[in-house]
Amino acid sequence: MISQTVQVCCCLALLSGIVATTVSINETDCPQICPSVYKPVCASDGFNLKEFASDCNLKAANCRRQRNAQTVYAQTDMAWCSSEQVEDLREKLGNIKLDVAECLKPCSMIYQPLCVTNGKYRGIVSNACALETFNCALQATGAQPAALLRILRADTC
Repeated sequence: MISQTVQVCCCLALLSGIVATTVSINETDCPQICPSVYKPVCASDGFNLKEFASDCNLKAANCRRQRNAQTVYAQTDMAWCSSEQVEDLREKLGNIKLDVAECLKPCSMIYQPLCVTNGKYRGIVSNACALETFNCALQATGAQPAALLRILRADTC
């Protein structure tokens, strides 16, 4: 009876030692469970864009990536993930006429690309003046303010 008690105590001591080394009490543990609230966020690791269901999911992914010595995701404008990249914005916007009289103004030929979006499409315009011309032409066709182009980044997409 005593040997069985000793064996049980030894087994319990051994199990508690195993559990103590496998269960982390580190405050920087990665979140394992995130609330089921869908509030999407967009993030980039410098190469890829990825949409996460919430900030918590982004934090959990970054925690795991950090532990694996990978580049973490940086949260960015949601339009990066929700818009389609296109080569020809004018075509995708319904071949808008840029030669509307009230929109004509001289623009420099200096190429200073802007990555722009209307929430549905994203693409490049050659400079800020070209962006103003696009938005003026869109307004002339009756586009709502939400459908106008806005700058995502002062560079190429």
